[in-house]
Amino acid sequence: MTKEEIIEKVKKNMKTISWLEYNKKIGLECFDKEEIEDREFKKREVYIVFFKTVDTITLDKNGEIDVFIEGDYCSCYVDATTYEILYYSRPHGYIEPDGTY
Repeated sequence: MTKEEIIEKVKKNMKTISWLEYNKKIGLECFDKEEIEDREFKKREVYIVFFKTVDTITLDKNGEIDVFIEGDYCSCYVDATTYEILYYSRPHGYIEPDGTY
């Protein structure tokens, strides 16, 4: 599987998680596979796809910016052997491929 195919797989999975959306201006970037120690402390080869979530902007009744929350820089870990999405990592914890925490 190529890096472009891995990115497409991650995009497709993200569409199933209604509240997880990446910043399309920045896009997604997949790096070469690397060996990491996963959440269960096992050595594993993975591809890591980096992305930024969308910014949240709320306007007040006058059209002025009321609330601005910058999107988070996140990553998605994909097994380099099975190409299974393992989990998403964000500053506030992990997200499973089905969208649960």
